[in-house]
Amino acid sequence: MTDFPTSFDRDDLLKCARGELFGPGNAQLPAPPMLMMDRITSISGDGGEHGKG
Repeated sequence: MTDFPTSFDRDDLLKCARGELFGPGNAQLPAPPMLMMDRITSISGDGGEHGKG
């Protein structure tokens, strides 16, 4: 798995709101005043209730 940052500063969040942080076709954050991101603690390809990640 590629190493990704584990935290983001305000400038990063603004870039994400403009679609500049993760590249084209990826999710964007809401722009201010709703600028926020949830904490994701784990991602797995085979976890979850139905074993599908």
